[in-house]
Amino acid sequence: MKEKLLAFVALALMATAAAAQPEFPMNATWKDSAKLYIRALKEGALVVRLQSRSLAIARLRDAGDATAANNIMVTQREENLKIVSAFRKSFNFCNVYFIYADSTDAWLLGKHEGYFLNDGLEITPSITLKESFSLLAEEGNPHQPVAYDETRPNQETSERGYLNNAIVIYDPRLKLLKEPFPYYAQEPFPQNLAASNWSVKVQSLNKKLVSFYEKSTR
Repeated sequence: MKEKLLAFVALALMATAAAAQPEFPMNATWKDSAKLYIRALKEGALVVRLQSRSLAIARLRDAGDATAANNIMVTQREENLKIVSAFRKSFNFCNVYFIYADSTDAWLLGKHEGYFLNDGLEITPSITLKESFSLLAEEGNPHQPVAYDETRPNQETSERGYLNNAIVIYDPRLKLLKEPFPYYAQEPFPQNLAASNWSVKVQSLNKKLVSFYEKSTR
């Protein structure tokens, strides 16, 4: 019974992702397909996935270390607020929505409400994804994508580094996009790898998307 349920969910995810894809012409190259993606994104939305660290926090609380759990929660909240602020101030290529990593399945299934966050990081039922097409963005490594694991919705990692501080963009199947689509943006020569400058990265991403869109419509 469990196997049948998992198979049904997998088929539903595949069907939803396929429906959200732009309509590619026959025998289209990826270069041409990338142009369709950027045009679809311009009329669609970028969904930014934020970490909640809920698993790490729960484990620390279960172990009786409430202080460490609270420290992680506060630190992650401050980071998420910086991300939201950077996108609100420096991103205008398309509409932007925010979700917690725990809600990834809802996005994959094509749900349009009930899990989106307001600028204060609260799940707000009144926020509805109005666009039919969306791509997902998050902090990550543009050269070493992490495969989605439904048992680890937080996708937490202890590794930190220059490449891991990029903003990366995934397609509706949660597959990392590739060039010529501007699928990532990094801070040039960051002074502090542990303190990512989100404003710089978001500005860079917005500029790349605008530039590629203009080229794709000529």
